[in-house]
Amino acid sequence: MQINRWDILIVITGIALIIIHGFWNDVFKVDYFTVIILVIICIPYFSQFLKRAKVAGAEFEFKDEIESTKKVVKESIEKSKLKSKGETKPLPFETFNVSTAKEVIDTDHILALASLRIEIEKKLRLAAKFFKLGGTKNRLSENIDALMYRGILSSEQVSALRKIIDMCNKAVHGYDVSKREAKDIINLMEELNQSFSIGYSISFCPNENFEKQGLVCEWEHCIEFMHLGSSRTEKSCPIFGHDCPGGSDKVSECKPKALESIAKTIKSYGESQSDTE
Repeated sequence: MQINRWDILIVITGIALIIIHGFWNDVFKVDYFTVIILVIICIPYFSQFLKRAKVAGAEFEFKDEIESTKKVVKESIEKSKLKSKGETKPLPFETFNVSTAKEVIDTDHILALASLRIEIEKKLRLAAKFFKLGGTKNRLSENIDALMYRGILSSEQVSALRKIIDMCNKAVHGYDVSKREAKDIINLMEELNQSFSIGYSISFCPNENFEKQGLVCEWEHCIEFMHLGSSRTEKSCPIFGHDCPGGSDKVSECKPKALESIAKTIKSYGESQSDTE
């Protein structure tokens, strides 16, 4: 830690005045106003030590919290696999988009964590609104609790989200976090995305990259949360049966593709059965 020479001069001056008062008290008299002034002029120097102590504690906390979050994220992914009994695969679509955070991480890692915090809050707020679960003041904590109580988020996912949000908040509010730690936090969010299976993402925006990701349509990532009636209507997806968020026009557009896809699946299944015989 570099010490400013003016800080040293202030402290030396204060000590010198105390010595003068001790030996030549007629030259310099000390009263409680003088003591207050002495304390004030020493603040710039001692504040550096206080700040350093705070920073050291924050660095330790981030390192410890990151390791703790890694375990929770792993548990969240494992629980997702157990819940689906291995029948569903991790979603290639990002429920929480970390692209913006990754773009700015090298130039401003604090801004990267701030953008990640905003992305998490936005997705959780929209999800709570979709399920009509928002609290009276639409607070982030209320949205998280509501989504967990409804069974939309697992307790492990909630725990991981809370830890990541807390680390982002601390970084934004002045705690010292290194670029390496910021990257670890963003990576944790990427890993947590893997705990959302196909059809069960809480991101309710159309996915423009669904074809590149090998998905059927731009709504497959969240289709299982859509309304499923006892009988099909003009809004029912021809493949999944749930109401399509794109409406009846999108269903009409998808029907030919759906029939073609079903025909290919049946043909492929028949060929595989013939080979086994």
